[in-house]
Amino acid sequence: MKAVYQVVRDLEFAARQGDLTPSFLEAYARRHGEKIMALYGLAARNSLTIAHEEGRNDHIVEKSWHSTVDTGAVERALDAQSAAVVRAAHEARDDGRPASLRKRGRGSFYPVKTAG
Repeated sequence: MKAVYQVVRDLEFAARQGDLTPSFLEAYARRHGEKIMALYGLAARNSLTIAHEEGRNDHIVEKSWHSTVDTGAVERALDAQSAAVVRAAHEARDDGRPASLRKRGRGSFYPVKTAG
């Protein structure tokens, strides 16, 4: 393994020559006992662009895939949730406090204390 500054120097030299490719990084890692991902990281950290290689840059090729969201199901779920909220607000006991303060349970701001 080489010192970091020597590895960066070698990568910069290869980038200036136009030889900094995925194949170069694999060969360099094998030859010097480095990790390939560390070499990619050093190249990215030092703003060195890795040249494209035919058949080796599958991660760069934009893979298009389409997904759809069932908007009807989302709208139905939102309608059901809003109806439940309205129903809970109407069923809440009216004791002169705002609805947020009448809320019961763990999320209530002021729990209702029972007399006793």
